[in-house]
Amino acid sequence: MYQNHLNPNDLRTYPVQPKPCKTCPFEGETPIQLSPERYHYFINNLAGNGQHLCHSKNNKAICRGARNIQLRMLCAMGLLDNSTDEEFNKKMNEIIGEI
Repeated sequence: MYQNHLNPNDLRTYPVQPKPCKTCPFEGETPIQLSPERYHYFINNLAGNGQHLCHSKNNKAICRGARNIQLRMLCAMGLLDNSTDEEFNKKMNEIIGEI
């Protein structure tokens, strides 16, 4: 999508991984281990403060495993109607403005 124009101040410009990488700490087949404190930090961040970048893509893509968790949380909180990337992007554009 916007991969050639990554803007660290606007993570909507980053592509989202199509599926979790093998070592994704959130949904990977063989997840890297995180301390409970670090995992809690990441989950709190996903609840409304930001995105999680994929470690296997050198932080140049949104982590699919984290995004899946984020979508479910935001939908459960009533902030999204559906837990999809399209719904997330639509809501972000409503709140922040179009890219």
